[in-house]
Amino acid sequence: MKKILRWERERPRSLFLRGNGSERGHSRSQEVIMFSRIAGFLALMVCFALPTWAAAPVVSNVSASQRSDGSKKVDIWYNVSDSDSPTLVISVSVSSNGGSSYTISPTSFGPGSDVGSNVARGTGKHIIWNAGTTLPGAYGTSYKVAVTASDSAYAGQMIYIPAGSFLMGNSNVGADATYRSSCPNELPQHSVSLSAYYIGKYEVTRGEYRAFMNAGGYTNSSYWSSAGWSWKVSNSRTEPSYWAAAQDWYGGQPFTQTDNHPVVGVSYYEAEAFCNWAGGHLPTEAQWERAARWNTTTSHPNVYPWGDTWNQEYCNNYYDSNPAGGGYQRCQTAPVGSYSAYGSPSGCQDMAGNVWEWCKDWYGSTYYSTSPSSDPPGQSSGSYRVLRGGSWGNDAYYYYRCGYRYFNYSGPSGSDYYSGFRLAR
Repeated sequence: MKKILRWERERPRSLFLRGNGSERGHSRSQEVIMFSRIAGFLALMVCFALPTWAAAPVVSNVSASQRSDGSKKVDIWYNVSDSDSPTLVISVSVSSNGGSSYTISPTSFGPGSDVGSNVARGTGKHIIWNAGTTLPGAYGTSYKVAVTASDSAYAGQMIYIPAGSFLMGNSNVGADATYRSSCPNELPQHSVSLSAYYIGKYEVTRGEYRAFMNAGGYTNSSYWSSAGWSWKVSNSRTEPSYWAAAQDWYGGQPFTQTDNHPVVGVSYYEAEAFCNWAGGHLPTEAQWERAARWNTTTSHPNVYPWGDTWNQEYCNNYYDSNPAGGGYQRCQTAPVGSYSAYGSPSGCQDMAGNVWEWCKDWYGSTYYSTSPSSDPPGQSSGSYRVLRGGSWGNDAYYYYRCGYRYFNYSGPSGSDYYSGFRLAR
């Protein structure tokens, strides 16, 4: 069948969006490219840029064209600029009804595509969309593709951690020795220098995770690692475990998870995908521990976020009877920030108890003996990912120490009711 091209162009025009009680001007560049039916496939494409974040990144010069080699791939080109953020979150959505709604989230992109998180601003950005995977057998002339840029998809509070050094691991003396329970994987204590970074003040909540789900988190492969996407597909995963609001764990009191409770039942892969969507990453073990325990005033690594003495009323644990968070007793999570008086020296909340938190690192029992002294990334490979902080279900004081290292025996795919995570950038 002969291919017919018809080009229609609109002049760039201004667009006002309302957000947070104020109006900000954004620019939009739109180019319309229409195809007839090609070998029973596709259509396309109105392509337009729609910046949505308050800091106003601008996407321009968007174009899209289907390849003529029968591959059913679509090349999308665009420029993106932003005055205050060197990297941006880029997403693609598709309308099949001429732009009335954008309900299709492309799930397959070619290697090196400039889509997802941490996309550098610049010109000549390129996305290869495997349209035949997302829309098998589709054709028509009413498909529109929207390219959207934002500074971040996550609006949770972040704590700034300045560059500097701290003592990581266990000294095996004083309070470290008192509350330690034969944990050689914390030895030796060593000095670590970290570049400046941000870390979430709170664990990621169910409400924040729902925003990721609603934004196509489980249908957009660009947020996932290849291993994570394979795991998601093979397990037909569409939400975390224990996602229902009503829960009753370990024969404890029934309770209702609200949007302010930490999300639980997430695997490492799901936590990683959320962080990619949110324009960040899981904290490394070193970043997590620095934020949890280091007191810059005294140059001292606290045993617990609040100090060097265990108190079961200072965090959500098995023996806590503190009524914070709505009168729960045990065997349930608490809304994030319920123990606000007992945060870490850096200002982070719930870094002891509530939920175990995924870290970026592969677990290595002897890693501290060989780890680099500057920005240690963790082992290059392994079988398990690190968890930190203890949870609502642990019944011994040593689990809640800032230096305690743990891992899920199911590996990165483990998704339990005691594990969650927080974001870092």
